[in-house]
Parts: sequence; C-alpha cells; structure tokens
Amino acid sequence: MSRERAQNLAESCTELVRKGNDFPTVWAAVLKSHPLVNGVPESRFAVDRGVLVIRLITGERLLFDGESKQFSVK
Repeated sequence: MSRERAQNLAESCTELVRKGNDFPTVWAAVLKSHPLVNGVPESRFAVDRGVLVIRLITGERLLFDGESKQFSVK
C-alpha cells in the first residue's frame, strides 16, 4: 500500500466531513473497516489543538483536525 492510497483515503474522508458528516459517521462508514486502518482513533495535541490520530498498516498516521475539518497523512 503506497502513500498515494493513504492520501486518497485522507482526501475522501475530508470530502465527507466537509459535506456535513461528523467524525463518528466517517469512522463507522469508511475508516473502521478500511484495509489501511490499523487501530482505533487516539486523541493527541498538535500545536494548540487536539487531533485524532489513526494508525495505518503502512506505518503512517491519518490525522483528523476537527477545527479545520481536514484529514492528513503524517
């Protein structure tokens, strides 16, 4: 699984959130059973706000920033 696939997942999830879906909905509908996802969301602090971090089987992490309504890959 390449970084491109992780980035595609981040973009798809960002699109869903920006269309009005909340994180629990995106988690249940897409992420929970996605083959790249390896674990459950964990709360972390980044800069001055909290983010949710989801580990991927690639060793990367999918981060969700609720304030900006955006997923990213780190």
